[in-house]
Amino acid sequence: MVSPSYMDRICAMFDSFCKTVSRNYYRDLLRAEKCRNDHYKEEPVDYLFELLGHKDAYPSDSFVLDADGHSCVVESETLYEALKSLPEKQRKVLLLDFWRNLTDGEIAERLEVTTRTVYNLRHRAYQAIKKFYER
Repeated sequence: MVSPSYMDRICAMFDSFCKTVSRNYYRDLLRAEKCRNDHYKEEPVDYLFELLGHKDAYPSDSFVLDADGHSCVVESETLYEALKSLPEKQRKVLLLDFWRNLTDGEIAERLEVTTRTVYNLRHRAYQAIKKFYER
């Protein structure tokens, strides 16, 4: 049989071992935190993704509209549907204005209308798109 003094000694050794392991684990955590603070800056993750990341672009992610023989890529499906719902002339005015950066005079020459008509077509297109988004 084991004597009580031997059991006390074993318990003391186990207690000492547990305290040493706990202390060393805590020191390792402090050391790792200090290393992390020394080597890493606290920058927002989104900024790093934007800076270092690469966005894959697939043809199926965008929608294409035709404006006077030129392709106009639309990223938003809602905007694509809104543009598709417009009459042909209104859609052409918006696409030539925003995707081709043509002036009202150049658009009027292409569509064979006056510049005031281009302005009116654009205004009606804005109103129609606004109604489309409100639905």
